[in-house]
Amino acid sequence: MRPKGSQQTLEWRRQRAIELLDIGKSPAEVAEFLGVGRNTVYRWRRRYRREGLRGLEAKPIPGRPPRLTPAQRELLLQYLAQGPRAHGFPAEHWTQTRVAALIRKKFGVKFCAFHVGRILAAHGWEFHKAEQKVQGWNGRFR
Repeated sequence: MRPKGSQQTLEWRRQRAIELLDIGKSPAEVAEFLGVGRNTVYRWRRRYRREGLRGLEAKPIPGRPPRLTPAQRELLLQYLAQGPRAHGFPAEHWTQTRVAALIRKKFGVKFCAFHVGRILAAHGWEFHKAEQKVQGWNGRFR
């Protein structure tokens, strides 16, 4: 499990461990002071001896790769600019469900409508929940 903290915080802890070891503190003392296990301190020291300060740098966790490539996302934005009717939809407005269907049709990738909204929000698009209007509604029950 990845410890909490920014990359800078994690790197600082590793560097501080090496500094404390260098001034004569024991691995057990360093571990207790930094709130980590003794084996972690030993691992940091081995890495430092092997790689120097570069060995103490925090390595980014890449996460799950995106299901649409940057080129596909760019192409999607071009499709959206053409409008829904150009892609066989009956009305001239995009919905998240329609965009999800377009992505599946063009790229073979299935997304839920909610996630489509997050993808498009990252590109400056936004969707609004449609309001249902009731004819003759005056705001009061009888």
